[in-house]
Amino acid sequence: MPAAVKDKEMVIDGPRLFGLKTPACSSIPGFFQAPFNGCAPTDMLHNFYCTKKVGHYLIGKTLGEGSFAKVREGLHVITDEKVAIKVIDKHKVKNDDYVMKNLYREGHIHQMIRHPNIAQLLDVMETDNNYYLVTELCLGGNLMSRIYERRHLEEREVQKYIRQLIMAVEHLHRAGVVHRDLKIENLLLDENDNIKLIDFGLSNSAGILGYTDPFSTQCGSPAYAAPELLNRQKYGPKVDVWSIGVNMYAMLTGMLPFTVEPFSLTSLHGKMVNKEMNPLPPDLSPGAAMLLRNLLEPDPTKRPTIQQVVTNPWLHGGQVPTNLAYMNRIHNRDINHVVVLHMTEKLGYKYTDVLSTVNKNRASCVLATYFLLNKKMDRLFKVNMEPVEKEKTEPAQTRWVTMNGKLNIQPTQEPAYLAKMKDSVLNPGEQERGAEGGF
Repeated sequence: MPAAVKDKEMVIDGPRLFGLKTPACSSIPGFFQAPFNGCAPTDMLHNFYCTKKVGHYLIGKTLGEGSFAKVREGLHVITDEKVAIKVIDKHKVKNDDYVMKNLYREGHIHQMIRHPNIAQLLDVMETDNNYYLVTELCLGGNLMSRIYERRHLEEREVQKYIRQLIMAVEHLHRAGVVHRDLKIENLLLDENDNIKLIDFGLSNSAGILGYTDPFSTQCGSPAYAAPELLNRQKYGPKVDVWSIGVNMYAMLTGMLPFTVEPFSLTSLHGKMVNKEMNPLPPDLSPGAAMLLRNLLEPDPTKRPTIQQVVTNPWLHGGQVPTNLAYMNRIHNRDINHVVVLHMTEKLGYKYTDVLSTVNKNRASCVLATYFLLNKKMDRLFKVNMEPVEKEKTEPAQTRWVTMNGKLNIQPTQEPAYLAKMKDSVLNPGEQERGAEGGF
């Protein structure tokens, strides 16, 4: 079971809520302006629509809704940063045996993953009534709205989005995870217009989590499902490759590649296996058309693997990329020690807890605080950035240390507290072994 906080749903209270020390602001304008007394500042409280408080989060307006869950906007009261919170109603889930049986699986799998094109899982909580999954908030909105507004996307834009989606899925498959629900609705955009893959509710992982016969369940959206999945055959990771093809077609045309009227699973499956795809845009480049047909190959034995797809020349402007691997775990040398110092000196966290949690990517209030403070640091640096010449030569963390004056740890140096605790956290060798642990 994921690391969860068993708290009652509560209202804002107490000056020392959760036992944290009262934080103080840095000398940099806007730098780590953490809230006081366990609550967000008055102006933030007035501006943030809030229905209740759970753990370290204010729960706000609904962003999306499904059969068993709602996605709500949240406010992390320690950092004043907004998040997305998936609220799963445990009473509704009880009526569905499959969903109830796999209630905690989404948190297990999502916590295994760390990738720039996958929404980061930050925290997991549970009350008597609900199960909460806290992720980063994607400020760019959803891709479905973008396509709806424009009717379709230009090929160059599709190239970027599909490349990022393929990189994310390659990362999942390397970790042994099959998403099984890759659709436009599950593709969000961050503030820099980059893809963020969400919703691991139907994902599964053979072997790693010990589930038996995981790739036979008929699930997901029929319009995006591979023919072997619709036909109730045994299937593997290549079902995600097919779904990427459907997403690519939808981006290019604003339509689905296979449609039948009136709708019938049998008729839809027939069109897929017979390659009766709807017309391609007449101005589509040969490279894009070839990739699309390869992705939508109905025979899974002929369909490429994600590792084969990721090197497709069209995705990379005719060049074959190198060094595609992205680490699932963070080395100590890559941790932002300015943030760690702030968490320990101002917020009362322990060095060992922060480093171990970040190393293991363990969803918790500690990881949420680190991730959100680190994100705030990057954002505030852009606002207070120094001359461009200095920006090109000096690491961002060093610049922030110089500006702050009080925090003088250089990123190339190993802080003294790290040397004392090497035996208590994962070392780089252990981190490189893959995506295990965290629970």
